[in-house]
Amino acid sequence: MTALMDSGSNRRRGNDFPVLVVSQDYELFFRRSGSIEKCLIEPTDMLLDFADRSGIRITFFVDAGMLCRMRQLSVSNPSMARDLSRIEQHVRSIHTRGHEIGLHIHPHWEDTRWVENAWDFAGTRYQLRDFTTEEVSDVVSRYTASLNEICDGNVSTFRAGGFCIEPFDLLRGPLLENGITVDSSIVPGARLDDDDKGINFTAAPTNSWWQFDESPLQPSKNGPFLEIPITPVVLPFYHYWGRAIDRILGRQPAGVVGDGSSKAIGKREIIRRLAGAGRVSELSIDLAKAPQLVAASVRRQDRKVWQVMGHPKLLGKVSLDLLQRFVDRKGVRHFESISGLASAIRAGELSAGED
Repeated sequence: MTALMDSGSNRRRGNDFPVLVVSQDYELFFRRSGSIEKCLIEPTDMLLDFADRSGIRITFFVDAGMLCRMRQLSVSNPSMARDLSRIEQHVRSIHTRGHEIGLHIHPHWEDTRWVENAWDFAGTRYQLRDFTTEEVSDVVSRYTASLNEICDGNVSTFRAGGFCIEPFDLLRGPLLENGITVDSSIVPGARLDDDDKGINFTAAPTNSWWQFDESPLQPSKNGPFLEIPITPVVLPFYHYWGRAIDRILGRQPAGVVGDGSSKAIGKREIIRRLAGAGRVSELSIDLAKAPQLVAASVRRQDRKVWQVMGHPKLLGKVSLDLLQRFVDRKGVRHFESISGLASAIRAGELSAGED
């Protein structure tokens, strides 16, 4: 179980495939936030222990807005200061253990309030498109700096909160200015029809990776950015019926470690899903979606690169068993972080990204 590139070597190896990339969005819930212990610390430590045993390198996209907002409030809130210190130490330990820290932006933290010892997300702006060009530039720079301070200036990868990376023209300049040229926000074929959280990747390429410039949906051979997409999967028809019941009852699937609740989606998207549309989703170790790792539709696929994502807050103990079964069935022997895979691609270690 190895990484793709030997130190000092520029030699392409034909047996490098398939490659597995595991990424995680390190964040709280955005309805009822849940606790730091159950949503971040405990499930992430489960992942890290699994990675130590398996040799997997994980990219953690850390919600930097959360850190920045906590830092602002900790000046007058000793309890907040203690929580912030704990999270920063935890993120630092993730980095020290050999995993990657990437930039994750949920800009609603700019408007989030701390009310009666709880986060209040009501009325917040979820997407960067709701901010001015100057505000977006400031957010990207401050959020990147907050992570670079923890990780010795090594942040080079990005994932948009809720995958809401478009319109990319708002992000293009600020990302380049902060040295971030690798994105992993695209789930080819996915669509979510919602006023707050809407995305439409139905026109995205289906390659394992591609370069781009003006938009991650439009490949550009000499573009400065590299897209490493999340592997898509078609969920079974019944999946969203089960999730709808959970949402109505205000609960997470039984066995999820996190103790919060997710931001609601609009009725229009709920109806689409219950009618059988919107079934293209991300391949994930989140407990509700993890069974797809061993589904027949995934077993039949042959890919150069698999990217399995998730959220520590949505992890369940069976998630890791299913991931191990996926690794064994696919014969995966090479694991990479997103930046590690990007370095191998740009060094010419790997051939073109078509599957």
